[in-house]
Amino acid sequence: MSKIILKTNEPDKTASILFEALETEEKRLQYSLGLAKKKLKKFEKKYNVSSDKFIAEWSAEDLKGQDMEYVEWSGEYQLALRLNERLFTLRSIENVT
Repeated sequence: MSKIILKTNEPDKTASILFEALETEEKRLQYSLGLAKKKLKKFEKKYNVSSDKFIAEWSAEDLKGQDMEYVEWSGEYQLALRLNERLFTLRSIENVT
């Protein structure tokens, strides 16, 4: 595990600011991920297929001329993956002071 060392003349204030920022970012990521998941559920319900299966097996032609929906679904899926990755990384941060 890597360590990041910050130097400051006000360690207590700095630590407080950093933890508040991390907490806020975690909440923002959770909220954004929730929105992405809701959008994915709508597509899954409409086409009766999971997003994972859609990404692995489907193409724009499978959506009956709905190229834009294909792009939106794929984009939401990619967004959800990135948000999950950022959330995982954020949650892995540990205070060792």
